[in-house]
Amino acid sequence: MEDKLKFFSPAEFTMDGQPVFHKMNPAFLQLLDKCRELAGVPFVITSSYRSPSKNRRVGGSVGSMHLYGRAVDIQCPDGVTRYKIIKAATSLGLSVGVMRSALHLDNREIPIVFDYYPRYGDSSGGRVTAGKNSYIQ
Repeated sequence: MEDKLKFFSPAEFTMDGQPVFHKMNPAFLQLLDKCRELAGVPFVITSSYRSPSKNRRVGGSVGSMHLYGRAVDIQCPDGVTRYKIIKAATSLGLSVGVMRSALHLDNREIPIVFDYYPRYGDSSGGRVTAGKNSYIQ
């Protein structure tokens, strides 16, 4: 890797305890490092590069950016942290997937924001609707 990362070490990129830093896309790593700088909060990586068999085991999509070293999942302990990371990621053109206690970041060609709520049994598909006690107007 030509440019050293400021906020991450190779040891943070593992799959089943094995190092996979060498499988990560260098351009994505630079964006991830910049995202961490802009967000101003620690990133704890829970998933990075995945082999096809690992991706199948965890129920990843067939074209998952994890397969190409262009995605990470990071812990997201609270709403303030989530906001800071999403704001930084989208400002850099990264795609964001929202999970219950984590965020997925990747650098696909056309950036999007999506959720994983159908996986959690939420039949709304992540849609927010305005109800009687809602703050949505």
